[in-house]
Amino acid sequence: MTKRNSKPNISTVKRFAMTPLAAAVVAALLPTAPALAQDDDPRELDEIIVTATKRALNLQDVGQSITAFSTADIEKMGIKSMEDYVRALPSVGLTAIQPGRNDLMMRGVAEDAFNYYVDSQVSLYLDEQPMTTSSQQVSVRAIDMERIEALPGPQGTLFGASSQAGTMRMITNKPNHSDFTAHVEAAYGTTSGGDGSYDISGHLNIPLIDNVLSMRVVGYTSLDGGYVDNVYGLSYSGNYDNANVVEDNFNEYEVNGGRVAFLWDMNENWSVLLSVLGQNTELNGSWETDPFLGDHKITRFFDEFRTDDWWSAGLTLSGDLGFATLSATGTKFERDIVYVWDNHAYTEWHNSYWVNYGGYGLYDTDYNRSHLFNTQPQERETFELRLVSQGESKLQWMAGVYWEDVWDFWYYGAKSENYVDTYSFYYASYWACRYNTVYGYTDVGCPLPDTDVYYSETLDRSVEQYAAFGELSYDLTDDLTVTVGARWSEFERDTWIRNQWPEGLPPFGGNANDGVHESVGKQDDILYKFSVNYNFDDDRMMYILFSQGFRLGGPNSRRASDFSPTIPETYESDYMDNYELGLKSTWLDNRLQINAQLFLMKWSDIQVSTGGEDLPWWVWGTTNAGTAQSTGLEANIKWQATDNLRVMANVLFADAEFSETIDIDGTVYRDGMPMANSPDTKAYLGLNYDIPDVLGGDMWLWYDIGYESETWNRTFRIIQNDRSVGLSPSRHSSNFQMGLTLPNELSLTLRVNNVWDQANYTYISTGENFESNYFGDPRYINVRSLERPRTVWFNLRKDFEF
Repeated sequence: MTKRNSKPNISTVKRFAMTPLAAAVVAALLPTAPALAQDDDPRELDEIIVTATKRALNLQDVGQSITAFSTADIEKMGIKSMEDYVRALPSVGLTAIQPGRNDLMMRGVAEDAFNYYVDSQVSLYLDEQPMTTSSQQVSVRAIDMERIEALPGPQGTLFGASSQAGTMRMITNKPNHSDFTAHVEAAYGTTSGGDGSYDISGHLNIPLIDNVLSMRVVGYTSLDGGYVDNVYGLSYSGNYDNANVVEDNFNEYEVNGGRVAFLWDMNENWSVLLSVLGQNTELNGSWETDPFLGDHKITRFFDEFRTDDWWSAGLTLSGDLGFATLSATGTKFERDIVYVWDNHAYTEWHNSYWVNYGGYGLYDTDYNRSHLFNTQPQERETFELRLVSQGESKLQWMAGVYWEDVWDFWYYGAKSENYVDTYSFYYASYWACRYNTVYGYTDVGCPLPDTDVYYSETLDRSVEQYAAFGELSYDLTDDLTVTVGARWSEFERDTWIRNQWPEGLPPFGGNANDGVHESVGKQDDILYKFSVNYNFDDDRMMYILFSQGFRLGGPNSRRASDFSPTIPETYESDYMDNYELGLKSTWLDNRLQINAQLFLMKWSDIQVSTGGEDLPWWVWGTTNAGTAQSTGLEANIKWQATDNLRVMANVLFADAEFSETIDIDGTVYRDGMPMANSPDTKAYLGLNYDIPDVLGGDMWLWYDIGYESETWNRTFRIIQNDRSVGLSPSRHSSNFQMGLTLPNELSLTLRVNNVWDQANYTYISTGENFESNYFGDPRYINVRSLERPRTVWFNLRKDFEF
């Protein structure tokens, strides 16, 4: 290991005496290590510098679990999207019904998938810019990236709220003053049973003023062709069909984006980095498969789509003060999401069920087409000021302050064609006039304005945060270092929600306040971190770590807390306490790297979003309930087996489960029940083989395989012991690449994704099961999104350097 007070490397003159734990780990992971140590022609693994601790350090010197992919790794593995890199990170899980709806988890910790009302448990950063969004994490296109860092386990002291279970970081390549460089890359793909795809990208680095000012520009565009068919079918009632939207391969996904960055070295001590980036995505159709109809087939009655447009800007001032470095960063992030989904299943059941409510014919049996919609803008502004000590002192420190203002809005609802011609709208108009004229509610119009929105929910939510954080580390000896850290945060949350049914009319029980419930409150928390690192020698280190993470609490609406015994006026932060024992080691003259961590994560006061027992259907709240924990082993191995063969292996063995029985308004978490979307085992193996001097260039072969054990998708299905739904079976998937790099920096690559054409899925949607059973229809039962079928890519890349 490289230490601040480093001694001469003595690894060549004395043998490392392994501790019992180190010996056990090596024996388990690499039984043949002694024989391999006699290789006389070693080839060292590349060093990876990470900034996960707000310092630039060798990954092997950081006393916490980190998996990082370098630029070379990213390009060799063919990483483009979030799905690509998550499959190679066993400690990271991803649930995605379609591109863009990304729910991240780490070490198996999750109460449920796609929970929009509580904060994310995994934070996402692009450079110094937080981009975290609950259940809709941004999938930044991995073009011209310096590295990707995964930090499993709580990162609360350095990265704050929503880093409760871990943090994902994407680090871009920055402008440099040394050379004019560029690359352009173009690929065309063919999908088995689907349409063609393309992917074009490139970068340009331009030194504008020698050693003073440089610029880097990145651009990309891609289209993933469809492979799911929208097949002909009738509605549940048989009153209408989908003939006007029947289409083969109707699920297209288009991504366009880029970034520009300027680096200005004002003098030898001070510099400014400005970066602006943006990405626009558009998907059409559905990624789901109806098992009754067959693989990659579904019947939808509406042209579904989702657009996701965002941009981000960051300005960083860095300075060398001698005793410390100063960094001041301000960022701005804006995002707009718009989507429309088919809603015929719920609407037909709803109309049929309520057709004769209380003797009133509220709905016609001549059902109308219906769809869901959402318009969801988001904004985030941040500022961080950080001082980091430097020099050879045994005492090292870091101190900083942080401010963040996040605003989130959505206008969500359901539309039904010709709604104003229904009995439902007639009676809604009657009640609107009664509220207005009899009860004096002037916010309700009389007559009720015509609308096709038969349900709407408007949410306006903001959170402002102030924080101060710091860390101290001290070298007790040349080999033993102790680190302590803490973060104080204060949050002010303001949430305003209005429900109307139909648009313009508050639901029954909500007319007194126009269907509005609002909550405002302030809360503060302190998190702690403690670690001990011991270096056996320059190549092997063991550490013990305690760290904390949290999600901030807040107030519930008074209406919810006044009428429900299960929803409090204020719900508390929930906490994650992490206990970690780890080994960082290199062997065989730096040809073998083994990192392993044993962990225990204890989750307390779990935040659960729920409707109260005595509340109207349109009022929800958040409560704290129970405990859970995740225990397991992570291991990351890199091995330069020969001059030409390199092996990468990552594995997670975890047991994530609830540790007490809880019943919240009929939602039950049993003691010992596994958490949602949490595999017991996840593993990844990548093999790279270099073949020099082929056609005047260098050829390489890459093959990888990822494996994930079975997972439960929804916890309540486990309680019902219904194993036919909610369970995704174990799965594996492979990729293969063959590339040739010529002396003129021209590269040709053949890439095959999903080599064995596996129909894998990680999530089962049971949302339409009830309605299908109600109508006796075999469709829409356990709908799932299958992995893209085998896709063959032909890639051409040209690099330039002047």
